[in-house]
Amino acid sequence: MTSILRKIVVAGATVVAIAACASARVPVHNYVDVPIAAKTNPTIEQVGRAIVNGSLAAGWQANEVRPGSIVALYKIRSHTAVVDIAYTTKSYNITFKEGDPGLKYDGQAIHQNYNDWVESLERVVRTHVNAL
Repeated sequence: MTSILRKIVVAGATVVAIAACASARVPVHNYVDVPIAAKTNPTIEQVGRAIVNGSLAAGWQANEVRPGSIVALYKIRSHTAVVDIAYTTKSYNITFKEGDPGLKYDGQAIHQNYNDWVESLERVVRTHVNAL
């Protein structure tokens, strides 16, 4: 009986630890002044198109607000995250704008998965703009 009880306690503690890690909060990672290393001298329109295409390829919905400004939205399961992407022909920024309450954003920290989502977005956007 002791062996079975011990296994149940260990399994329960493991489930609690995994659940705690899954909802851990971390500082929001924004990308600021990421240089564009294009092979040409792209126009602002070309950079905007590359960012929109990169966002779409990364699974985000992206809409250009005006030249130099894009808003991108990511939906996964019950979560929604929105970022602002400001850009020039030389660099871009990806900054947190808003998210659903499940992301537990408090002005500085957010659900740890958000940083993974935005890191993936930045990596794909970088590939697209640097290919110009």
